[in-house]
Amino acid sequence: MACINQVLFALNEDYLLNEKGAVAVANTFAICPQDYQLRVESVFALLTADAKSITEAIAILEAIEHDLSQWYGNRRLVV
Repeated sequence: MACINQVLFALNEDYLLNEKGAVAVANTFAICPQDYQLRVESVFALLTADAKSITEAIAILEAIEHDLSQWYGNRRLVV
């Protein structure tokens, strides 16, 4: 989550001082995926020991990242 928040803050030319409350702040930015905070909260709710739930959480994060790519293009860092 931290990386997505960092990208959002950078795209909106703002400083990310700490992670606490960062999702709520990012949700107010002009450049922000639709329903960002709601989607992030869904990810955390899905993090259980159940493999299916974790897979759903990963899919949501991938969708958020895909939405972000409209602003930064297809320049993903592959590690």
